[in-house]
This record gives sequence, C-alpha cells and structure tokens, in this order.
Amino acid sequence: MSEALLLPDESLRDFKFLQNSIVNEVRPESFIEWLWTFDLIELSWEILRYRRFKMRLLETHRATTIESLLLLMDGEGLPDEAAPMVRVHARKARADWRHDPKDAAEVEARLARSGFDQSSISAGAFAETRELFLMLDQLMHSAQIRRTTLLREFGVRREFARRAAPLAER
Repeated sequence: MSEALLLPDESLRDFKFLQNSIVNEVRPESFIEWLWTFDLIELSWEILRYRRFKMRLLETHRATTIESLLLLMDGEGLPDEAAPMVRVHARKARADWRHDPKDAAEVEARLARSGFDQSSISAGAFAETRELFLMLDQLMHSAQIRRTTLLREFGVRREFARRAAPLAER
C-alpha cells in the first residue's frame, strides 16, 4: 500500500512512521475501521505533501523574485537595447544564488543595499505563487475536512459500541 502512494522524492521511512503512528493511535477494531484507518493515513500524508509543496513553491519562486529584482535594479536607466544582456546577467545571478552559498550571500547583500531584505524576497515569492497557494490550501482544507469526518466516525462508532455493550449483556 505505502510505496504506491509516494512520489519519487518522498520518504518511505517517513510514510511508515506516519502509518504506524496513526495505527497505534487509532487501534482499529474491525475491518471497516481498518479501511477508515487507511484513509486517515492517506489523507494525513496528502496534507503533509501539500505543506511540502507550498514550501517548495516558495523556495523556487524566491529565485524568480530575486531575478526580477535584479532585472529592476540592473536595468534601471539603461537603454532598451541592453535589456537582453541584463536579462542574461539576472538569470545567471539567480542560478548562482541557487547553487553557490558564496554567490547567494553576494546577491543578497546587493539586494539588501537596495532595500530588499529576506522578507521582501519572500513576499515577492508569495505574491507570485498566490494562485497555487490558494489551490493547495483548498486541497489541504478538503483533506482536513475528510480526515476530521473519519475521526468523528470512529468516535460515533465506538460510542455506540460502548453504549450497546451493557444492553448485550442482559
């Protein structure tokens, strides 16, 4: 069951930990509870996946934001003919920022001198990803509602069984 639910970059060990934790917490008592437990595991993994996606989106779009800011800074006051060269330079700086900590520090210091700190970079990245964030939030919210509904079903079923037990003893 578990490997089929994983994307190539996801950890089987993390999934198994989540799976075991939920099974140990819920302690399914019947076949239907086992099915619900499997659903709980899948929904919980989906929610964690959506959270990871949001962070990856921000990380990726921080680089895009840095490129945009460098384009603004480096292109200011230059003739239109220089735009392609400025774009090439900004893309190279973005790639260097992503792959070399020394280059990243230099780019960030340059941005800071122009008034762009880490918060403004993150805000720009968030603005670029707002539609994707909205979609992921909706997906996460839907999964959370379905997970909460399942947990309530466990409670209702177990409360009914608890109340029915003394009646069955008569």
